Amino acid sequence: MKRHIFVKSSITVVTLITLFAFTSIYQYFYEDLSTFNKAREKSTQKSSPELYFQSSLGLTRYQKFGKKEQPTVILIHSFNGFLESWNPNIKPLVDAGFQVISYDLWGRGLSSRPRTELSLSVFRDQLHQLMLFLNIKKAHLIGASFGSVIASDYALNHQDNVVSLSLLGPAGWPKDGDNTTKLLKTPLIPDLAFHYFGKEILKPKVEDYLYFRQENQWVIDRWDEFAQYPGFSRSLLSTLRQSPVRDYTEGWAALGRTNIPITFIWGKQDISFPYSNAEKATKLLPRANIIAIENAAHWVNIDQAQQVNDALLSFLSQ
Repeated sequence: MKRHIFVKSSITVVTLITLFAFTSIYQYFYEDLSTFNKAREKSTQKSSPELYFQSSLGLTRYQKFGKKEQPTVILIHSFNGFLESWNPNIKPLVDAGFQVISYDLWGRGLSSRPRTELSLSVFRDQLHQLMLFLNIKKAHLIGASFGSVIASDYALNHQDNVVSLSLLGPAGWPKDGDNTTKLLKTPLIPDLAFHYFGKEILKPKVEDYLYFRQENQWVIDRWDEFAQYPGFSRSLLSTLRQSPVRDYTEGWAALGRTNIPITFIWGKQDISFPYSNAEKATKLLPRANIIAIENAAHWVNIDQAQQVNDALLSFLSQ
């Protein structure tokens, strides 16, 4: 009798596990994009500056401000960002005489969430395709966090197309004993965790991006909006696995051997990639300018927009 109950219970457990596995696989590969597509349609209304261009991996959402004949600045947002995270910085750049382009990285905002390994070369190609599409020959690149890594990688591979680099709260500085990247490459478990709890895992980190969280609730609200769309958590996990978000040491060293004008702008209260990494940056990129901003965390361009805008315009005018 006991053996019969044990066998029956075991079959029930195996059945439940199997159902859970098949449900997870189905949800992972079938993503209902109806709300995502409606948001895209709404974003292209006549009063909106939002545009899209098609490439082999899907649609990239972008905005364009200023006159085409003016020097171009391209804004590359952070790992958890989206083009709206540059809202505090666009108008001063345009008013100073620049054409300004901002766009959503793959898997973020309203750009497509392609089912591919989101390596650094994939993000590099997205930026290059955007520049080709807009017929931009040269540009000042301004990156935030992981956007700084993308901008730097692009500059290393297309130096003739880059006038300067402004790197805000740059990612890519490893912490001693940090095994996060190794753990994330473990099969299945991170996929399930990000699939079911990705937003809950990531949101506290996004909130830590801001020193003045309450005053800048708008950016958290926009993150909430974009994070709800299918493919978001999957894309971020793929980026963590395939791109040097946490360790770009070799790239920084290579960049330090170029003559590209570079400025770092760091929030002194950044806990994501702390300002203490500026010491490493000085050694690897001795010609780079480093600016520290008080009362600012990882999204320094939002926390202290005026100071960052002034610093950017001073650097870009050199």
